[in-house]
Amino acid sequence: MFRSIILATALIAGAGAGAQAQACDAEPQFAAHRTANGSVRAQYNSVTRGEWRQVIHFGEEIASSGAAPGQRAAALTNLCAGYAATGEYERAVAACDAALELRDDAWRAVNNRGVAHWLAGDHAAATADFNAAAALAGDEDEVRANLSLAQCD
Repeated sequence: MFRSIILATALIAGAGAGAQAQACDAEPQFAAHRTANGSVRAQYNSVTRGEWRQVIHFGEEIASSGAAPGQRAAALTNLCAGYAATGEYERAVAACDAALELRDDAWRAVNNRGVAHWLAGDHAAATADFNAAAALAGDEDEVRANLSLAQCD
């Protein structure tokens, strides 16, 4: 019986360590932005489905339109995610920076810029962005997940 308890304890401890390592192996999480604008909503839906070419199409269209600054900031934030997901990291960072020029409190843009940096291999810049996103919206799931990922690195 004692041997069974020790074995069970070892299995539980091993599962816990494996679960922690597995969480550290996760990819960073994008934060999509949705507004009342139909095109931004369609872009948001494309982000959630991982349809990155659609995200880029909608984002480029809205960013160059006469949409209100809040709509453009949301579209640029999503565009940043689209570019980062397709490996266009410099364009992703530029899109997030443009969103932040329109709204300096756009935590999703800061988060997504961090994801772009992370995917590009610049974990120090990513961690700085994840910390900045946490200062703006630390209770958001994506921010918490990305901070945890950065701590594993």
